[in-house]
Amino acid sequence: MQNHLDSAIELPKGPLQRSDGYMKLLSFVVSNARKGEIMAIENYSEMVHLMPDTDAKIETVHQAKEECKHILLLEKLARRIGFDIDDTMVEPQWESIRQSFHEAVRRKDLPACLIIQDLMVESLAIGLYKVFASAANEDQETVGVAAALLKDELEHLDIGVRRIQAEMEKDADAVNDALLWAHARVMPALFEMVNQSCDFLCEEKQLNCTMVEKPSAEIDLELLKITALEHYVGMLDKANFDPKITNQLIASMASYEAPGRVSAGLEFLRKH
Repeated sequence: MQNHLDSAIELPKGPLQRSDGYMKLLSFVVSNARKGEIMAIENYSEMVHLMPDTDAKIETVHQAKEECKHILLLEKLARRIGFDIDDTMVEPQWESIRQSFHEAVRRKDLPACLIIQDLMVESLAIGLYKVFASAANEDQETVGVAAALLKDELEHLDIGVRRIQAEMEKDADAVNDALLWAHARVMPALFEMVNQSCDFLCEEKQLNCTMVEKPSAEIDLELLKITALEHYVGMLDKANFDPKITNQLIASMASYEAPGRVSAGLEFLRKH
């Protein structure tokens, strides 16, 4: 598997000089991205038995396998550039998100499982990889890996929307109820994770992420939140949820903002 990955994506060697602060930021971001990919494997694996037919089960197993590939790519990037995968940098909210998914499985609530993994978590992953895959980013090694992962996550998001649409045709009320249940449990944790990321990094590694010398101004955790929100809100509309419910949920997300912070994420929600 490793040989296949090595040949599939070439990581170009470049002269970029990375600051110590940027290396710590990469370690933080990749450590958390890797944790999210591990959780995705657990989620997809646990969800298989809820899928309605053999083809759907096979597709879900394939998604779990792709998340394994993502972990290997992130670990390869860390080795190539020379930063650590550090579990002490992993934010604690991942555990509560994983427990919410497990509870949805226990309830045999397939729509809630799809919403948590294929809309909410995937939207965060897309926001992350999209920021680091920016054309303005001079860190070409990171750009190459982020772009490859972004492509896969966008496909997973589309699969999730298709599945939710199918569930909606069976029982729209049940799917809208699942959205309310999942949103209340997962979105506050996702918001908290992004809102507190700079504080968490400062406390754990004594690094002020706003002062880090980076290869692109677009590598910004606030931009990550905006991008993730854009995808989440867009997918809520695409999946045909009840607008009365989604409008209420979108409005409620403003309350998740960290007190006292100027937030572009809040401005984005006001526009929607």
